[in-house]
Amino acid sequence: MHNDHDIFIQAIKSSKKILLTYYEEELNLYLTRLCIPMDYGNPDSKSDSDYYSFWVEYAQKDERRLSLHASQIKYMNLSDEIFNPEDYKIPQKDNN
Repeated sequence: MHNDHDIFIQAIKSSKKILLTYYEEELNLYLTRLCIPMDYGNPDSKSDSDYYSFWVEYAQKDERRLSLHASQIKYMNLSDEIFNPEDYKIPQKDNN
């Protein structure tokens, strides 16, 4: 679990985007992107590691889903920008 995990959960509950700084292995550098938090969990039952999933919006209107291990994430900061979960078909989970 990442140190900023609480920010990730708060962003989902408040439908706010995250300013994410992460390590992009293909480019061998850190990138910062405005992202929509989607899910936290283990996409592969063969692994013990949990991953953070984001929807990344690029200036060119290209979009992609990003799944990162906690070790790849440098910072997660809550932004003031709100998103509508219905626009991204993000399943809402009850964490209570």
